[in-house]
Parts: sequence; C-alpha cells; structure tokens
Amino acid sequence: MTYVVMLLWIGMGILGFYYTADFNHMAAYFLSLTGFIMSYMFGESYRKSSDTSIFMQGPTSKRELITYMTVLLWAAIGIWGIIEQQDLMALSAYFAALTPFVGSYVIGESVRAEDGSHEAKQLNS
Repeated sequence: MTYVVMLLWIGMGILGFYYTADFNHMAAYFLSLTGFIMSYMFGESYRKSSDTSIFMQGPTSKRELITYMTVLLWAAIGIWGIIEQQDLMALSAYFAALTPFVGSYVIGESVRAEDGSHEAKQLNS
C-alpha cells in the first residue's frame, strides 16, 4: 500500500506539473487520503489479516479490498480533477468527509475477534 501511494504521489505530481495544477491544493488532496491509509496500516500492524491479498487467489481481506477501492476512486477522481482543472479543495473535502466512515470500518475489522464474533480485542493501554 505504501508503494502504491508513493507511485500515485509521483505520478499525480508529474500530471499536476504538466497541467499546471495548484500544488497547495494537490497537497490538501493527498492529505485527504492519509486517514484511509493510516487506518489500514494501523489495522494491519495491530492484527495482520489472515485472508489473502486482493492480488492472490483465495479469500480476500475485507480491509484491503475497501482500502484499495477507496484509493482507486480517489486516484480516478484526482486524475480527472487535475486534467479538467477542477477544484481540488472541494474534492479534498469530499474524501476527508469519507475518511471517518471508511477508517472506522477498517479499524473495526482490525480489532474484531479473528473468528468474526463481535467480541473485540482489547486495545493495550
């Protein structure tokens, strides 16, 4: 996931340079992705998924699937926004508003018991 985001950062930076996008607005747009990625990384470090990656055969990790779907939507809308010179700040607000929903889902799946029951693991304090 880290490498995917880094490649998107580089690729969209080049695209933004080519289409003369406002890099302050692009920074805000990338910041709107941070919550998704942080919740996924926290979840995987807290409890590694026993399911397979979306790139492999077998049962797919729900956390990974929802994160990749969000990143794909984020990238497609961002690329469109840069090319069409749309308001990246408004697009950033859209994804920032979605962050609590997706982030809480990913973290919830991370602390849920491995057997799928609703008895969540206790966070170490």
